[in-house]
Amino acid sequence: MELVTSTGETIRGIRLNEDTFSIQVKDSSNEFHSFRKADLRELRKLRGKSPMPSYEHSLAPEELTDLVACLASLRGKS
Repeated sequence: MELVTSTGETIRGIRLNEDTFSIQVKDSSNEFHSFRKADLRELRKLRGKSPMPSYEHSLAPEELTDLVACLASLRGKS
């Protein structure tokens, strides 16, 4: 998500909650922000983009496959 406030400040983060009138996001500094949609200049849903860093150059393809398999195996366990 990318929000532009009425003062022109741009905030980029992960949408935590959204309803017809408001939206709450958490930015990369783990700060929470809550806005009334009517008070925003812009509200952009950045499809295909993620604030999570890429591991493309950090892990070999086999390591990435193993990591995804491990995480998928944890699904539903608590």
